[in-house]
Amino acid sequence: MSSVNKPGGNYLPAIIHGGIAYVSGQLPRRGEDLLYAGKVGAGVDIAAAQEAASLCADLCIAAINHATGGEDKIVQILQVVGYVASVPGFTQQSQVMNGASDRLIERLGDRGRHTRTSVGVAELPRGAPVELSMTAAVRP
Repeated sequence: MSSVNKPGGNYLPAIIHGGIAYVSGQLPRRGEDLLYAGKVGAGVDIAAAQEAASLCADLCIAAINHATGGEDKIVQILQVVGYVASVPGFTQQSQVMNGASDRLIERLGDRGRHTRTSVGVAELPRGAPVELSMTAAVRP
């Protein structure tokens, strides 16, 4: 189980509105320590990027737990958006994001099944290889 990282700016890790949790993008870090850095396809292989995505999924769940009071409050993960810092020509962003998807289903079962978008980007904050945001249905 992961604790919630302090936001890197003037925003909240998660907001609950109308039974929906909106989770800010999570980087693969513990506290201020970035655990993975670099671009996928140069310096970061797919397996390491999948581990980073898995950690980001844990951090998204931690943000929801902090906002709602516990993982049992998660009704359904609705959407995951994964950003992958990639070198030109790298086209396996969806394979990287399988690390996050697999973790969500491992932890939440069918409640972890979700829609997903995987996006390749030139750079991410702090030089992270992956950033993950999430939307989930929650109960009070």
